[in-house]
Amino acid sequence: MLFSDRKRVVIEVDGKHHYSVGTTASPRLYSEMAAEDRRLKLAGYHVFRFGGYELSQPGAASMLAGFFDEIYSRMS
Repeated sequence: MLFSDRKRVVIEVDGKHHYSVGTTASPRLYSEMAAEDRRLKLAGYHVFRFGGYELSQPGAASMLAGFFDEIYSRMS
């Protein structure tokens, strides 16, 4: 997302394939994800991550609406 005053936002939705191989957690995949977060932040992006599980829970739509309201008010 790009805001008028050049603030840049990245929204990530992570499923288990972002941090595991099959059903086993992968320190390598997690480290790659963390390194990419750092790279984006150093490039001037605000990075926000959501877990896929989080978005499948009751109330997720309301939580997302609140998040987008808040991000818009802070970045605009």
